[in-house]
Amino acid sequence: MRLLFAGGILALVAQPSLPGKAGPEAIADSVRSTRSGAYTAVQAGLGKELYLLNCVSCHSAISHTGPAFVAKWEGRLLWELYRFVSESMPKSEPGSLSPSEYSKVLAYVLRMNGAPVGPDELIPDSTVLKQIRIELQPR
Repeated sequence: MRLLFAGGILALVAQPSLPGKAGPEAIADSVRSTRSGAYTAVQAGLGKELYLLNCVSCHSAISHTGPAFVAKWEGRLLWELYRFVSESMPKSEPGSLSPSEYSKVLAYVLRMNGAPVGPDELIPDSTVLKQIRIELQPR
């Protein structure tokens, strides 16, 4: 937004968030892909331990990988997956892990699905997670 003064009238004028782009195009450009590396190898390793302790008793790895997982989550924001897992898992005690532990589990799930590692950890912050799209299939 910017103020514009013309002919004795002061107006508030909308300005696109990115130069030359407005609306959904600007938002789409601000979202990155899991293909660009959304977690670290160390984080995924710690996530594997948490997965084995908290998830594998109800879920086999096959339930979080492959065509069924891709069909449900491909193209959605990582925030949606994080929110689903953190609010409803583990089934016996939903919400019982810390936000950091949930992000580690998600890092492991991404690794199981072939998403590449990156230089930065996946952090449990809704603003950040809403800017990462789950993309596991090659374009």
